[in-house]
Amino acid sequence: MKIKGLFLLIILLLTFSVQSDTTVYGKLFITLESQEMNTGAELNTENNESRLGIKGNIELKRELEVVYQAEYEVDPVDGTADESNGRTFKQRNTFVGIKGSLGTLFLGTHDTAFKESQDKIDLFNDLTNDIKNILEGENRLSELVGFKTPVFGNNFSATINVIKEKDGLDDASSFSLRYKTRNIYAALALDSKVEGYDSYRVSFQIPLNKAQLGLMFQTSKEVNTGNKEEGYVVSLSRKITNKGTIKLQLTESDIKLVSGKQTAFGYDRELSKKAKIFIFYTDLSSSMVEKERNVTAVGFEFKF
Repeated sequence: MKIKGLFLLIILLLTFSVQSDTTVYGKLFITLESQEMNTGAELNTENNESRLGIKGNIELKRELEVVYQAEYEVDPVDGTADESNGRTFKQRNTFVGIKGSLGTLFLGTHDTAFKESQDKIDLFNDLTNDIKNILEGENRLSELVGFKTPVFGNNFSATINVIKEKDGLDDASSFSLRYKTRNIYAALALDSKVEGYDSYRVSFQIPLNKAQLGLMFQTSKEVNTGNKEEGYVVSLSRKITNKGTIKLQLTESDIKLVSGKQTAFGYDRELSKKAKIFIFYTDLSSSMVEKERNVTAVGFEFKF
């Protein structure tokens, strides 16, 4: 039996166990976008990784518990979340693990420690202007074994991943060390041979008067060629009313695009604790003119 099929079977058995504590959750994340490219202008309705999932835990003896999650992207716009093979569902973080006082050991499909280390610095995560347009390292990989420590030294935690080789690539690893308080976040992350790249990333998020400032610096080297490039992200968010937040972000790098630069600004308006509407504008420029575009969008997000 393939590993993916085995995981799905395990998670289904855990979900329907009378002893399991299971939560069903999801997010609807839709935008209406005016996209201007070299080929012309288009008006499109976009799905931004809307999702459905189940997660839970089962308590065992000796302060241990089984933890599990199965999460899939769905597309309420055209019904095809995984366009590469025409499937209705596209796998997101799906894993099973054991959690105890020393940490959590898990196996499955998961965001790498490197990707997770950015925390909430990318203010437009999962949208058209996600930093993955510019930077390497935003990976969610299958056949991943991970270990997350509990918080130690008051505010520190660490994560390490080992990823099985595939598609001609060597075995890979990903690591992050994070420091987090109520107001301050800092992280150091390393990728080794992940999707053909060695990378390191330093991230900070700090309060600035009534705003939140995010800073990230990254270097990535292509393993096969030795080509090495740098990149950075600067983001700034500020609440201007009890329910309104303005957002500004700049991402620049040659890692994925020659002279790649992405600027974005937006406004979020909370409707409730679970829903919001938002608008944004983004401009993506590069020496690779076929990649250039600017997008104006209005969107809706609802979590349950």
